[in-house]
Amino acid sequence: MLDPINSVFQNQGTNAFQLFNIINPSPSQQTQDVRPWWATGTELTLFDQIFSIALNQKQQQEGEDEIFDPGYIQIYLQHPNRYLEALAEKITKGSYSNDDKATDIIQWVLNNFPYATDEDNYGYDELWIPPIFALKQGSGDCEDGAFLVHSLLLHAGIPYDRIRTYGGFVDAGEGAASGGHAWTAYRRESDDEWVVLDSSYYPNFKHVEDRPLMRKTAMYRENYFFFNKLTWTNLTNIDRIHNPGAWYSYNANAILEHKLNFAGSFINRYS
Repeated sequence: MLDPINSVFQNQGTNAFQLFNIINPSPSQQTQDVRPWWATGTELTLFDQIFSIALNQKQQQEGEDEIFDPGYIQIYLQHPNRYLEALAEKITKGSYSNDDKATDIIQWVLNNFPYATDEDNYGYDELWIPPIFALKQGSGDCEDGAFLVHSLLLHAGIPYDRIRTYGGFVDAGEGAASGGHAWTAYRRESDDEWVVLDSSYYPNFKHVEDRPLMRKTAMYRENYFFFNKLTWTNLTNIDRIHNPGAWYSYNANAILEHKLNFAGSFINRYS
């Protein structure tokens, strides 16, 4: 495989490496007194903490906190990116429809990006890795795979509002316990329904047109958040797995593109 770091950061000096090292210091840099901003300790993983917060908010009024922040999200989606664009083009060569491209990409990730825990790869209980660096490592856990799938879908030319990455709670899969999980969802063109593109917990090699609808799945039980390329949405007592959202329930051509989130949030809150 090409060295993705060299291919992306060549002629850009050391700033990109310095930035990544600040965000993701090596295990040797981590001490008891100085912990990186994403470190959660050994007692609870990041998803455990989010789940605990969600449980504490059960009595609160339901709502969606939608944040328009593409700069932050692009840490994990890395779009546009030269290497990911070339890889997506290679994976989807010969495919023209978005449904075919989505199928090509999830199948490639399942075949070429094996599951490995953050502890095994990096020595941390929980560590979110941008796709380029995950590819450099060659393996990753659920959110690493989800970020990679999401980024490749964008580079294949699939509209951003047809792709979401979720963080939530799932029931036990084969060889895995019930617990926090991240997965990518895709709103297919054949019927505008959302389906799951899971890179680890429930691997599925079927064409996206033959997959069960996400809103009818029982194993994906709770959502804590989801994001697309432009917005991150925190969820409290609103199920966007089994009720993905009103603004995607109608003819997409008849609705303004969902960018600045006010109209979409209003419709979702009362759907």
